[in-house]
Amino acid sequence: MCGVVLSRPFAEALRAAGVDCLCLPRRFKCWGDVAQCAAVWVLLGRYKICRGECAGAPGTEVGGVAFLKGGSGGRCGWVLARECPEPLDVGLVPPAKPVIVVDLSLWEEHTPGEKHELVEQVIETLRAVRRFLWDGNLWVTNAPGEFLELLNRHARGFVHKMRILEGTPPFENPVVLDPEGPCLFTEDMARSYAEFVIGGIVDKERTAKSATARLAARIGVEKRCRVELRGSRVGVPDRINKIAEIVLRAWAGEPVERAVLAVQAKRDRVYRLMWEIQRRARRAPDGALEITRAALAEANWLGAPDEEVGLALKKIKARVVG
Repeated sequence: MCGVVLSRPFAEALRAAGVDCLCLPRRFKCWGDVAQCAAVWVLLGRYKICRGECAGAPGTEVGGVAFLKGGSGGRCGWVLARECPEPLDVGLVPPAKPVIVVDLSLWEEHTPGEKHELVEQVIETLRAVRRFLWDGNLWVTNAPGEFLELLNRHARGFVHKMRILEGTPPFENPVVLDPEGPCLFTEDMARSYAEFVIGGIVDKERTAKSATARLAARIGVEKRCRVELRGSRVGVPDRINKIAEIVLRAWAGEPVERAVLAVQAKRDRVYRLMWEIQRRARRAPDGALEITRAALAEANWLGAPDEEVGLALKKIKARVVG
């Protein structure tokens, strides 16, 4: 993955401060790259960098700095700790851009169940942002009081520093990610825009026709672009956190196609497989759909496992021949 964007500047800041080895707590919680996690926790103020001896099991090395996990093995002169009388300030300054914006202008159109789902997706979006940047790169705009109430209910005691705003802030160079947008989201676009606005929209219990276009008009953003996978929206995830991760992967240098495939859920792959198989299948004299093994292999350029291929065939009632 092209993520862990903070890990290298964090390591460089540590090296500049004379730290070439950092020992992590035994129960250090991390969602991926340990240097990235450590950088985020330091920025959040959950941990401090302190002088002290600490044994550590082999971990990872970034930019000449070793990050050792608490345990047995090598030794470090610096530790990551919750309490520290004289913490070392390494002066880590995270990039202010890009910003993932989840706009809640259409909050009141949601059913109670959809509102709860929307809050859960915002929390997952923060986790996605933390794999690349940190909380300051996630804004939740036009957030009503009810959103804050539900956020506290879903994540009581959850420490974060995402920006939650009541209104629409002045944007620098925004683009709205809209599945019906007139332009195509590309790698160049991922690196040339400052704010990527994702509509805070969940429509599991109703039909929200042209909702993202209406949201874009409300906040005054004209540029609306869609994410596609080889010329089609079929199989492109629609969850807010998944779209955010696609954008961040592309911003970090990953091709959009690879980013989409990396975040697809099983459901997304199966739907796309069904579509790809139907394009290549033919009707047999008895009316059944048939596809050759060669055509099926071509249809599965997604790299789906056999189980998902079988499920797709079953759903469209197609059989393999030849």
